[in-house]
Order: sequence, then C-alpha cells, then structure tokens
Amino acid sequence: MDIIQGKNFKYENTCVTIGKFDGIHIGHRKILDKVLELCKVNGYKSTVFTFDFDYFSNETGKRLNSKTEKRELLKGLGIDLLIDYPFDSETKNLSPEEFVKLVLIGKLGIKAIVVGDNFRFGKGAVGDINTLTTLGKEYSFEVYVIPMVEYAGDVVSSSRIREELSVGHIDEAMKMLCSK
Repeated sequence: MDIIQGKNFKYENTCVTIGKFDGIHIGHRKILDKVLELCKVNGYKSTVFTFDFDYFSNETGKRLNSKTEKRELLKGLGIDLLIDYPFDSETKNLSPEEFVKLVLIGKLGIKAIVVGDNFRFGKGAVGDINTLTTLGKEYSFEVYVIPMVEYAGDVVSSSRIREELSVGHIDEAMKMLCSK
C-alpha cells in the first residue's frame, strides 16, 4: 500500500472513500468492501482519503487505532493507496465543488466514490450525498452511498465504540469492530 502525506501527488482511475477511519468497524468494512469490489471489477486503484484525526476531535488520546495500526489494517484489507491530506486553511475553505475539482478529480482522477449516508464535506460541511451525487453527474464519476450499519438497535460509529469501551462493554465493542 502506498501512503501519501501532503498534497504533492497525482493519480488516475481511483475509487475513493473519505473518512477518519478511527477503528475499522463493521460500518467501515461495508464501505471498504464496496471500494474493493468496484476496483476488482473496473481495475481502479482503491484509495482511502483521510485527514488527521486531531483536526476534528478533542479525543486525541482516545483513538481506537493509532495511525500505524490503521495503516496496517487497511493494508491487510488490500487497499492500494492511503492519502493523509493536510487539513490546512486552504483545505478548510474549499467549497464542495472546489474540493471535488481540485482534489478528487485534479489529484486522484476519481472514477468512483463510496461514502456513508451521513457523509458531509466542503467548507462548513455544507456538502452532502445529494451534493456529491450532483457533482458526480457533472464531472462523470459514480457515487455509491452505503447506509449506516446498526448493531443492537443503534448506529455503529467510532464514538459509540469508544463509549462502550469506557463503560467496560468490551465484548460489545469488539462485535462492532470485527466483521465477517
């Protein structure tokens, strides 16, 4: 797996997913499995695009996986490319369309994207799956939306897993982290 840190890269024919991927839980696996399936069928380069966790959370010390562990998990799944993109003032201020044009198309040559149904992007998180679908049609890339995964009646998320761990529900947390 190639790991890119920074903005200096150029790829073509990628299938991308975007997220923090703090702990590869069963919801993440549904998304990643779809990325891998699309890549196998179409010959795309499977790409996980992420920003540093620290930019989005005051729970830095409560990561489910370190960067190294996350990288090893993604590599083990067969992901081709991990982008660790800087969330600097330029990036923070990109509109959804600017992000698509400059990064997804300009740097990744995107052919397909797979996201969860709660996906938000662009300055102020104003872009959503409807925005992404519209931009996909305009710029000729496919958009696949994966519904949120539930376990025991609630949506699976890294926050929920951290909460389960904090109250000692290790078995419940592990069931959400392990799939297949």
